[in-house]
Amino acid sequence: MLSSTPVRDDDRLTPPIRRYLRWLLVSMSMYASLLVTSLSLLRRIPDDALVLRAGLGLLPALPLLLLIWAFARYIREADEMQRQIELQSVALAAMATGIGFMVAGFLGSAGVFALNGNLVAILVLPALFGSYGLAKAVVQRSYAG
Repeated sequence: MLSSTPVRDDDRLTPPIRRYLRWLLVSMSMYASLLVTSLSLLRRIPDDALVLRAGLGLLPALPLLLLIWAFARYIREADEMQRQIELQSVALAAMATGIGFMVAGFLGSAGVFALNGNLVAILVLPALFGSYGLAKAVVQRSYAG
């Protein structure tokens, strides 16, 4: 054995987690490549070609649908305890993200700082992913103790 640290069964990646991570990697790779392609092509498309610009602008969102499907599948396949942890984490993350963006909107309205609506809209999903990671760490810790 290469490691002197024993591996517990609950430390191993279960088949549902492995499948989810594989699809996460595929969808995020597709997202990154389509985002770069979309931004590159949008620079060359005239402003008045709205339908083409809309299609290219939406192109990076397609792999995100794959990510939603992969996460839903993972939740369906997870055991009851893991499902409970995931759903609590998603709920806490959604609330934290929503409240965070609402507070940012209040501060923007108060003139504390300027908000760029396009940037705010783009940052919602990464903020949700980040808060999900933090929420999951908190929820898992509550079940471990």
